[in-house]
Amino acid sequence: MDQEKTFLAAVRENRDKMFRIAMSLLHAPADAEDAVSSAVESTWRHFHTIRNPEAVSAYLVRSTINAAKSELRRRKPSVPMESVEHMLVSEREKDPLFEYICGLEDKLRLPLILRMQERMTEQEIASALRLPRGTVSSRIQRALKILREQMTKEDASYAEE
Repeated sequence: MDQEKTFLAAVRENRDKMFRIAMSLLHAPADAEDAVSSAVESTWRHFHTIRNPEAVSAYLVRSTINAAKSELRRRKPSVPMESVEHMLVSEREKDPLFEYICGLEDKLRLPLILRMQERMTEQEIASALRLPRGTVSSRIQRALKILREQMTKEDASYAEE
């Protein structure tokens, strides 16, 4: 019974984060909810193999990413940007940075979102993505560099007008 309480507490604590991660990959609320549900089910099935109860959050995040990527493999990527913008919460949809971030490839976008939006440490991200911490750090830095370059380029084009 103690295992079940630990698991349910971890799910409650991480469900919003899991949904946001799934949305960042799938761009559709129904698909994101399905991915979260699949992730919770998968993690519960393998819960007995998790040695450290503190690692449950990382397992849930990793399972969410796996479920979202599985969904992406099953379908054709064809969601127009306009339909994504109205689904996201808060003022971010009005933020031009959102468009730049959506344009990044998954391997750069996901660590950046986990770091900036979810406030995860590089070590937590590395654990969730099953990557070395140094790789996570370099991907975040590369994503930020690309964003800076794109924004600088856009600023220059506005200045020319």
